Parts: sequence; C-alpha cells; structure tokens
Amino acid sequence: MSSMDKHTYSTMNASLQDDRSKNLRLLNLAECNAENRQRIEHALHNPHAPIPAQFHNYFLNFLYARHHSTLKQFNYLAQISFLLYFFVDILIIPDMILISGALRIAMILTAMGICYFAFKNIKDIRVLDRILPIGTVLCAAVWIFLLALSHSPLVHLYLYASSIFILVVNLGVKIQFKSALYSSIFIGLWMMIGAKVIMSPSQALVFAVVSIPIWLLSLYINWNNILNSRRSFLRTLMDEWNYHTLKNLAHTDELTQLCNRRHFVHVAQKSIRVWPRPASCCLLMFDVDYFKKINDDYGHDVGDRVLQVIADTARKEMRHSDLLARFGGEEFIVMLNDTQMQDALVIAERIRGSIEKQYLYERPNRSIQFTISVGLSELESPDQSLDDLIKKADIALYAAKNNGRNCVQVYGIHMLAQKQPTLSKSWVLKHSNPMPYQLSLSNPQKKWSIL
Repeated sequence: MSSMDKHTYSTMNASLQDDRSKNLRLLNLAECNAENRQRIEHALHNPHAPIPAQFHNYFLNFLYARHHSTLKQFNYLAQISFLLYFFVDILIIPDMILISGALRIAMILTAMGICYFAFKNIKDIRVLDRILPIGTVLCAAVWIFLLALSHSPLVHLYLYASSIFILVVNLGVKIQFKSALYSSIFIGLWMMIGAKVIMSPSQALVFAVVSIPIWLLSLYINWNNILNSRRSFLRTLMDEWNYHTLKNLAHTDELTQLCNRRHFVHVAQKSIRVWPRPASCCLLMFDVDYFKKINDDYGHDVGDRVLQVIADTARKEMRHSDLLARFGGEEFIVMLNDTQMQDALVIAERIRGSIEKQYLYERPNRSIQFTISVGLSELESPDQSLDDLIKKADIALYAAKNNGRNCVQVYGIHMLAQKQPTLSKSWVLKHSNPMPYQLSLSNPQKKWSIL
C-alpha cells in the first residue's frame, strides 16, 4: 500500500473510532460493493438525503447511539420547566393556583414515569422521539385550558409564552420531521383557540403575526437538523465503505482475492505461538508447474487466469480454520492449524488432485490443463519460528519439483543433503526447472498438456 493509502487509512480509522466506541452497526465487508456505494452517493446528492432501504436499520441504530442520552435529558428538562411555570402562574393567574398546581404535578409525575420506563427498556429511537412531542401537545392543551378559565387581566399577555411549546417540539425532535410538524400544528390550533377566547380580534392578529414566524422558523430549523443527521449517517457509511475497502486491499491479493503475504505472516505468527496445542500445526506450500512456460507461450493474461482458477479451487478444499494465501508469483501457502501430518497429507493430496482436474480455454477449441507441486512441514516445538517452518516447506516443495512435479512431499532431514533452492528474504523460490518442459498428449507422466 502506498504512503498516501496508508495516510488515508489512518485518517479514516481515527475518524471512525468515536462511532465504533458506541458499537454502531454499520457496513460489513460483504456490503462494500459498487452497488451500495452508488446508492450511498445518490442519497448524498439528493436534496432530501433519503436513507436507502437496506440501511434503514443501521440508520436507526446510528441515531439511537447518537441521540438517546440527549433525548432523555431534553425530556426531563422540558418537564421540569413546565413544572416551574407554576411560580409564574402565581403572579399572572392567581385565581387558577390550585388547579394549575394539581394538574402540573400530576402530569409531570406521569411523564417522568413514562420517560424512565421508556428510555430504560425501549431501544427503538422512533418511539423515544415521539415522547416529547406528544407530551408537549398535552401540556400545551392543559395550559391553554388554564388561561381560558382565568379572569386575570394579564392573561392575554401570558398567552404569548405559549410559543415556548412550539420551540420545545421543533428543537427537541431529533429523528422524525412529521412528528414535529403534526405536533406544531396541534399546538398552533390550541394557541389560535386560546387567542380567540382570550383576546380581542386586534390582539389576536398581533399574536398571530408574532407566533407564525416563530412556528415556521423553528420548523425550518428542525428540518435542517434532521437532514444533517441523515447526511452525517450517509457520510459515515461512505467512510465505513472506504475503511473496509482499504483494509481489505491491505490484507487481500487483488488478483486471486486470497490473503496476501503480509496478512498471512501476521496471522500465522500469532497462530504458532499458541502452545501447548491440541494437535500439531502444519504448513503447506505449492506452486504451479511450468508456470513460466505458460506465461511465455500464452501470455500473462492466461497465466493470471490459471492463478485465479487455482486459488478458487484451493479455497473450496479449505476448512474454516485453514488460512490460504497467495505468497508471491505463482506460489501459494496454507496454514493448517491443529492438524496432524497424516491429515495434512490428505488435504494436500485433495488440493493437488482437484487442481489437476481443472482446465481453462485459451481459445474456444483449445483448453489448458495445469498441475501443482506441494511441500509440507510440521511445527515441532514452541521454539520453532514461522521462518523455519516456511523454509522447511520450501525445501519440501523443491524436492517435489525434483521428483517429477505434480506430487506432494513432506519435509525430512535427509532433504538438507540435496541441492537446496536459493531463498530470498521474501521466501520466493528462485531456481531453474530441473526438467525440461515437454508437450505431450499421451505421456501420463506429464500432467501439463494441451488438449
């Protein structure tokens, strides 16, 4: 990965730590495909930022993690504020003190009980988001009722304070614009009824001129807040898509979609440190016989297709606990955890036999078959390193090449006396073919043929 990719990966990882700390359920790797990215981009470019249907539950989880605590605090704050207005009632509508106090206390105790139960037991953010607007509509109705019954000369001025209910709803609703809209309409109706009962026509007109802009402006703020929440979620999805994609690129070989060498070494080193083991641990290395000849005769595009077929075939023969990787060039490697050598031999032979049966068409009327040679080594002690395990499998692979190819060889100490390959630091074999390439339709000893 380039330095720019590494920087981008680090930046994305840091930006997502806050969301991950809240255990958000965002994209997984299987969902990071081109179609989903296109859906997210289209939603971001849409003025209404609609959430694609397949991400709707993720969106609700995102909102719950982000707004759960804020909604609870806002509900309790609104309830306490409604209760404290009792002291204003004492000054402005003293003739309604007893009724005001009883109604306010009863409503607040009920609302607090509902909030406590709901925010402790309900995980659906849509339900929690409706508690505040429903409670505010009821409180506004009770308050207008108190003003309509009062004979105080200041009651028409006190009605202007009813705008606080609209502000509470439109600033407190975080998720659903319709909840804010419908609640504001109901509160507006109570206010108009109160104005008709309490005020003269001229006073009601002035009241409407003051209240309607507050109603419209607060609704506009609510709509923008909700749009910003949607866009924030969609941008988080896009960051998550990029995060998973870059992480996958860092761990995956682009051609075969297997683990790459870096990821294999990282995982395998952790695996061999586990000791004592319930069973041994074996390492299997194989590469394509006469692969250079395939590239020279048919081109690298055909060689790439051969590698893809081999990767797909080997992947199907793997168990869930096995780690298969492309190790470099035409070379593949497998870590067989908790596997005895006799079982590893069965797996290796199964892979070799399955690949021997595969073929691909270089032309419509010409197919190509190919084979692999396999080397096996076994982890023998907790002090043995991954480098040593790979080196021994590499020597066994070289022995398989010397023994005619298309076979499986297990590392043995006697192999050290044979001519060994020159190993690079990256463990890639660099040696010439010990047997000249031959093209044959009939010789069963040569598994690589043109049909």
